[in-house]
Amino acid sequence: MPTRQRTIMGIMWAAVVLTAGWANGAMFADGEVVCFLGDSITNGGRYQRVIQDYYLTRFPGSTIRFVNAGRSGDTAGGSLRRLKEDVIDIEPTSVAVMFGMNDVGRGYYVADPDANLARKEASLEGYRKNMETLTARIRSGAGEPTLFFMTPSPFDQTAVNDRNNNQPGCNDGLGHCAQIVRELAAENHATLVEFHAPMTAFNLQQQREDPRYTIVGPDRVHPGSPGLLMMAWLFLKQQGAPSLVSRVAVDAASGRVSASENAEVTAVATQANGVTFTVLAKALPFPVSRDAGTILDQLPIEEDLNQELLSVTGLAAGMYLLKIDGTDVGHYSAADLSEGIRLGFNDATPQYKQAQEVSRKTERHRVALLKWRDLLNTRRWMAYYYKIDVDDPAAVQAHYDHFTDKRSYNAIKAWQYLQEWSRYDQYVKDAEALEQEVFIGRKPIPHVYEVVSLADH
Repeated sequence: MPTRQRTIMGIMWAAVVLTAGWANGAMFADGEVVCFLGDSITNGGRYQRVIQDYYLTRFPGSTIRFVNAGRSGDTAGGSLRRLKEDVIDIEPTSVAVMFGMNDVGRGYYVADPDANLARKEASLEGYRKNMETLTARIRSGAGEPTLFFMTPSPFDQTAVNDRNNNQPGCNDGLGHCAQIVRELAAENHATLVEFHAPMTAFNLQQQREDPRYTIVGPDRVHPGSPGLLMMAWLFLKQQGAPSLVSRVAVDAASGRVSASENAEVTAVATQANGVTFTVLAKALPFPVSRDAGTILDQLPIEEDLNQELLSVTGLAAGMYLLKIDGTDVGHYSAADLSEGIRLGFNDATPQYKQAQEVSRKTERHRVALLKWRDLLNTRRWMAYYYKIDVDDPAAVQAHYDHFTDKRSYNAIKAWQYLQEWSRYDQYVKDAEALEQEVFIGRKPIPHVYEVVSLADH
């Protein structure tokens, strides 16, 4: 691990409070139904999609269903109204819960730290009680699923920007929410996944060099792509996710396979200028979006989750071209190949391209899922909060018309509901079809590797 990564990791994990009583993380098993319950950060489905991409590519023979039970603007208390339909009725084997961003009372945090103290305290107490009630109902109603408690991702109160959108002290309030989650996880012997402490520490470390840096985003609330990747990494790391994609070692001098883990190596043929062989791995590399990739230099994500290793010994000194299925994927020295190279994030390899196609399918499913989830959540919100008949188009139209600012969030949602609710059933069918597609095309196939001296090219 590079020195910079070790330094950042040390700062991050020093920020995590260690308490006895939490259950050890466990990987999801074949056939599981995993429900993620939360607010808009969950509703977006982005960090869960990264976790899903890992499972789809690392365990191509397993079928695990990931269910999004997030709702924008929701709280632990608010989720109780939809818990039966969104969680209990789907009979999940595991439930991962993250609330806090809307529970903490962000509006109470202003420049004066002594303002609204009673309201801040009441928000935290309400959060504790609602999380306790939520946990009890999940455990009693959903058949005792495995519970994962995630401390809330941070509100970035320290980044410098020009949006005038800071709420000083809000992240400290979320720190109190995180401690409540830790205690709840210990009381229920559930798995704790730390987001708040390590993400906050990482943010602060980066801001020492660039005060405008944020792992969250310009709104200070919703993590950007690097932050979402970090969340997925933290979740998978807590589960004890295996790091190895495959490891292949070939001796070019003898034409023998020196080592093979999670892969089969056949048809080794030595040549005067190199060696060829065929690899059938049992997993695909872990695909990561380009806009999230900036964090790969700062965190050991490749080391922890994506070790696709290749070594070729017995080569004469010099530079070599590595081809896979006839495609150039890199130039390496004989010494580098002998020591071993990493292919996990080499996006020129055919196996990484296959993994990227898997990820594109999960993204299409995520977007399709959001269409009907947002309509359903808007319907629930208008019925509960505004007390209107959501099956009466005239009532919904009047509700929309009453907004002076048609660009406000609730006005936009009401307009979308008017335009699209008639297509709700089709959106559900589209999402269900795409959910099945994500399981197709992820089986690894054999690839022909060629290591050829560049002196002959």
